Amino acid sequence: MSGFELKFRMFSKLCTEDYLIRNANKGLYKRSLKELDNGLTVQYTWNEASVSCQLSDGTHCSLENTLDHWECSCPADNICKHILISILYYQREHQTEDTLNQGEAASSAQLEPESGLVTESRFRWMVESDLAPLIKSYSSSLIEEVLFRLRYPEQIEVLEDSLLTVRLVKQEIEVSFTEEASLAKALCKVKQTAGNMAKLEALLRYRMQQGLDDTEAISGRVHDTKFSLQTVRECRYMLADLLKTGLARLPQSYMAQLETLAIAAHSGHLPDVERSLRGIQGELQLFFNRHVRFSMQSMLDRVSKLYLALQVLEQEKVSAFKQSQLIGSFRSKYYTVPELHLYGLGADAWETRSGYRGITYYFYCSDDAEIYTYSDVRAVYYEDNQFSYTEHYGSFTPWLPNLTFRQFAGEEIQFRSVKVNEEHRLSSGEGAKLTLLPRTSVEEVNLGKYMQDIPSVLAEDARSFELFSVPKERLAMIKVARVVEHRFEKQSQDLILTMESDHGETLDLTLPYSTEWETMIKRLESGYGAGTLEDFYAFVRIEQQRIYPISFLKGPTVISLKLDTGYGRTGRVGRL
Repeated sequence: MSGFELKFRMFSKLCTEDYLIRNANKGLYKRSLKELDNGLTVQYTWNEASVSCQLSDGTHCSLENTLDHWECSCPADNICKHILISILYYQREHQTEDTLNQGEAASSAQLEPESGLVTESRFRWMVESDLAPLIKSYSSSLIEEVLFRLRYPEQIEVLEDSLLTVRLVKQEIEVSFTEEASLAKALCKVKQTAGNMAKLEALLRYRMQQGLDDTEAISGRVHDTKFSLQTVRECRYMLADLLKTGLARLPQSYMAQLETLAIAAHSGHLPDVERSLRGIQGELQLFFNRHVRFSMQSMLDRVSKLYLALQVLEQEKVSAFKQSQLIGSFRSKYYTVPELHLYGLGADAWETRSGYRGITYYFYCSDDAEIYTYSDVRAVYYEDNQFSYTEHYGSFTPWLPNLTFRQFAGEEIQFRSVKVNEEHRLSSGEGAKLTLLPRTSVEEVNLGKYMQDIPSVLAEDARSFELFSVPKERLAMIKVARVVEHRFEKQSQDLILTMESDHGETLDLTLPYSTEWETMIKRLESGYGAGTLEDFYAFVRIEQQRIYPISFLKGPTVISLKLDTGYGRTGRVGRL
């Protein structure tokens, strides 16, 4: 037997029905078997690195020990029945001989049980191979999206025969890997970019199942860490001067220096540094204006976090992945997530000092125990640009034409193929499919870490932060027995609602006054509706040791305080 015939025989053993169908199709496979049953034969001529196959119907084929390279005299562009017939006929001709060989091998194994010979898996490369050459052809954006998808749980099923097949259960996608260490050789019915992404995701999830974490290893292919080191140094020096001089002796010209450095940070590819500088600028403006809402704690937190981040960037000792977390990005990237089960927690209307208005809708996701948001935002600093909260709250969602945002805020829903970014914000882009589910009572929902009692909310350190993480709102759900007091503080222009728990602990919720929410403030201040509330849940945001209520929930009902009590929805609070 020639050397190549031995290789071809080993290859033919791997050509199971499943393998051939995946490379061709089921109909072609059945037609090939039928022609063999009708008496079609094949003659083989062995060459140094190929075999010439002459079929009795006059067709001529040339094969190697792989289905990646073949030739056939028929006009087919893809794998044809003649290629399958050439492989299947060879299998039939040598089936008896292989059976005898297997019997002899089994007998030998029984006679020599301690020979120490162990057949290793042909797919060990999936665990042991270096990832760098495997993903060499992949773009950084594709790798980044796959890494993002790995954050979400996905059940996989593994079947090993002639191929190792990894099935992504939720996505209903199968990827079959060959014994050759190559993602290009893997088989997947999904084509083009989506198929390439599925191949990499299946490989990485398989490696995760085997106890390997490749996030850090391939992060260098994803993150762009080019930035202006000179700008980093200038920003750090300026903050050091600020801390040395102190606010009391700080000249107002310092605002212009902050603006200049913010522009430099933008040019130096430092988006998060630019945002932090503008945040400090906003706090400093409140200080110079002697505004009641200026917070020394907030100012110190902003300066401290930015100074530490600049110091780490200047030292250049952390990985590319961690550098990218400090640098940030100018535009948020959205990636498709196969499925999300979301529970509506309410909506909050807001306006920034920089001239933006919007409504943010909050949802709890049972899949990863995180809170997701969708924001409807408009810039109103241009002349004649307006944003009507009532109009937008009552408009229809982009996913279901008969579902208003007012309803959306209090629904239990399931998204399929929805795009999400790093901050767990939902995109309104096309392709997402939304299904309404029967809403569970809030008392029966496990809200995980967000479900807190009053002592834990008050005890938590509001000033704690992490450099290498995405900034998040501090949100909590608190069980409340009753509202015991409501008062308006003229000095701070805040309405204070004092809540009491079943154990007698009290908590103050703050609603800052503005003309936009005058109706809501007056209703709650007079005790309308709120005075009759008992045994409900308050969904709140925690900022600078103040707690701002977003919504009240009881049973299946959600009341978004600003939006459902400020625009004439009389009595809704009382009916929680």
